[in-house]
Amino acid sequence: MRAGLLLLGSAAALAACTAGKPPASSVPPEVARGQAYYTTCQGCHGNAGEGFAGMNAPRLAGLPAAYVAEQLILYRKGLRGGPEDFLGVQMNGRAKALPDEQAVRDVAAYIATLPAPPQQPAASPANPAGADLFVSCVACHGDKAQGNAALGAPPLAGTDAAYLARQLRNYKAGIRGREGDTLGQQMRAAAAVLPDDAAIDAVAAHAAALK
Repeated sequence: MRAGLLLLGSAAALAACTAGKPPASSVPPEVARGQAYYTTCQGCHGNAGEGFAGMNAPRLAGLPAAYVAEQLILYRKGLRGGPEDFLGVQMNGRAKALPDEQAVRDVAAYIATLPAPPQQPAASPANPAGADLFVSCVACHGDKAQGNAALGAPPLAGTDAAYLARQLRNYKAGIRGREGDTLGQQMRAAAAVLPDDAAIDAVAAHAAALK
């Protein structure tokens, strides 16, 4: 009987010691580190990665970690951004401020946890020309522009149309998709078939408006 009381007493003491302790965090360590790094990104890309068109900063929420990490590494290597890309060159410095590639993977892991914001109604009616042009994009980006992580193709639906058009122009001009950026070179070839700025604007507007 006394032994039983001792056991009960020990259990009660253990419970009292642990009751005031917070539960162990279920957040993976790389995500926690990435959240800390992301504080320097919030000013342009938003607290929830929702993007800010006024800062020409695209939405990051909803992007796969591997795609985000790849783009940051391209910025770090100078294969994306640069003097010909006035807005992109700002990201060169931001990406290089991360101490190493582990930090790149960490911040990408955190961004991948941010849910994509609800799709807003399209600002303009459907563009038949954009829909026709988008047919050639479906194989990689999906019929709803939902992306395909296995192919390294990011989701486009809900992304700011002006940002998408600017990137297509960069690809078409050879500013983006340089040697060393294998997936970017594929996009450079895809953008090259768009005949003019009107076509670029049309396909960008269509992709952005998809749900």
